[in-house]
Amino acid sequence: MIEAAKIIADNDLELFVKEIFILEEQGASQDAALTFFADGYPGVVYLQSEEGILLPRKKTLSAFFLYGQMIAPYELSIKTPYLMIAFQLYPSAAKLLFDVDAKKLNDDCADLSKIKGKAIENPLDTFAALPAVSIKTEIIAKFLSELAREKGMEEYRKIQRAIQTIQDCKGLIAINELASRLNTTERTLRRKFNRYVGISPKKFAKITQFQASLDQLSTGDFSKMTDVVYENGYADQSHFIRNIRKFTGKKPLQLKKPQ
Repeated sequence: MIEAAKIIADNDLELFVKEIFILEEQGASQDAALTFFADGYPGVVYLQSEEGILLPRKKTLSAFFLYGQMIAPYELSIKTPYLMIAFQLYPSAAKLLFDVDAKKLNDDCADLSKIKGKAIENPLDTFAALPAVSIKTEIIAKFLSELAREKGMEEYRKIQRAIQTIQDCKGLIAINELASRLNTTERTLRRKFNRYVGISPKKFAKITQFQASLDQLSTGDFSKMTDVVYENGYADQSHFIRNIRKFTGKKPLQLKKPQ
């Protein structure tokens, strides 16, 4: 990561961008595999590589793309050497910035230069002559910042409050209680989540709960597996195992930090 917080702050992106990740691999040409699990966040990615493919869709990735909610486990097959600059967006930011159908973007990605209705000035044209990763990152940040400044913020703040409440509770909140806290109805809440996030509030809460348990598994911060089960609000171990397999395709012990 390269001064991500400063880049976000300097470009008024705090309400839209959560983090910036820089992934780079040099060396001889070969296929590299990057595996990812659901985390509740869409994103914008610049990919500098001879070839990149989204699996299992077998979709060829463009150099500058937007990805949606990834619910199923997925993999990026990328030809080395490569450079990836990923702007992780907050859950409703993809809809607000690019006016895409968030639900149709689930487990998929879209070429940013081909989104209808957007006169996007593609920053890629200037990248070839810019070897510095920090400059490329800054250009993408300014591009997103220009979009952000055009948007109305009140609707965004409402859905952000719902998202933040779910995250603060680590996914362990009933949707009727969430609606009550936000002084809205369950129906309105479901409609707004489906429109702006692409998934229901219940699904988002499940992903948040899953991520909390995955973090505990990957850090090894537990004595026995039942600690992870009950500390993360699962009714029993079988329910926990089903949830982990649903989002990762693996058993919990396969995700445990090696001793």
